Amino acid sequence: MALDSTSSERISMLRFPLIVGVVFIHAYEIKVGLSGSSIGVANPAYWVDFCRNFFSQGIARVAVPLFFLLSGYFFFSGFSLSLKSYQQRFKSRINTLLIPFLFWNIFTLFLIGLAQSLPATQSFFSGKGAPISTYQVFDYINAILGLNRYPISYQFWFIRDLMVMVLLAPILYLLLEKLPKITLCILYSLWFFNLWPVYIPSALAFVFFYTGAYLAYSNTNLFSFDRFGTVIPLSYLIILLIDTSTKNYAFNLYIHKIGIMVGICTMLYITKQAVEKKHLKNALLWASSCSFFVFAVHEPLLTVIRKIAYKTIQPDNDFSVISLYFFIPIVVIIISLALYISIKAIAPRFLAIISGGR
Repeated sequence: MALDSTSSERISMLRFPLIVGVVFIHAYEIKVGLSGSSIGVANPAYWVDFCRNFFSQGIARVAVPLFFLLSGYFFFSGFSLSLKSYQQRFKSRINTLLIPFLFWNIFTLFLIGLAQSLPATQSFFSGKGAPISTYQVFDYINAILGLNRYPISYQFWFIRDLMVMVLLAPILYLLLEKLPKITLCILYSLWFFNLWPVYIPSALAFVFFYTGAYLAYSNTNLFSFDRFGTVIPLSYLIILLIDTSTKNYAFNLYIHKIGIMVGICTMLYITKQAVEKKHLKNALLWASSCSFFVFAVHEPLLTVIRKIAYKTIQPDNDFSVISLYFFIPIVVIIISLALYISIKAIAPRFLAIISGGR
């Protein structure tokens, strides 16, 4: 099903808010390790944990599965099981996925290796893993590709898994032809009950990429839940509050996953209201073009800024750590946008290459 201009705008408007969600997922921690010591609050108040869980482990957790769903939808829109059709999509993903994936991981590996060798920056790049100077050949390959771990630029596990799903696309097409609904039920069961048997691709990648593919293959409107109106966001708010309030219970896993599914419908529905607000629409459409760059640079930038802030401010109470929890991601996003604008002005072609042509 081809998207009309309004639907296309609604999807584009989602990209930047979802990336903000990804940044907040990675901003969850309120303790920082520096040179063997820890700075922050070990046992924060209930309201501090509630805020962090509500945003980072609640609303923001919708971002990644929704990105996978949209990726599957766009890949399978107009896709047919022919060598020509697959080659066209495969070649385009080399530019949009593989080249940025390799660039950012190699660049991050070099940057962290350099920073670990300099006394002035060493403490800001001392993680739990082995120093890069001690790496063997496989360690370098593993750090770049993420074969049995996250890539060194760890947010790129999403791109890694997405590339694997592209490789599996012909198999997915056969499943869509022969057993579409049965496959969907099996995949959701494996994900929902934590029975996923492999590391790569993740359950999140496979389930939601296939969901997007299913919607495209069956010509289902992405915004079909619009007809339920505000029932969807109100339901999501209730589930989100229950999810946030029950993090210490075993059954929370299932509440959380129900929340993700309803949250996806909610995010898609909200764009119906947002697209009618001219200034908001224009701002989000502009920010959409920056989304991949913000995704790429927000780590290790976030970690470094958090360590600098914690070392400088030495937060030791609930108010200070929750203030930094909100403040640091905003600073990271502003710096990322400033870098994007600067590079676009100086080297637009280079920016296009490292951003996958976005």
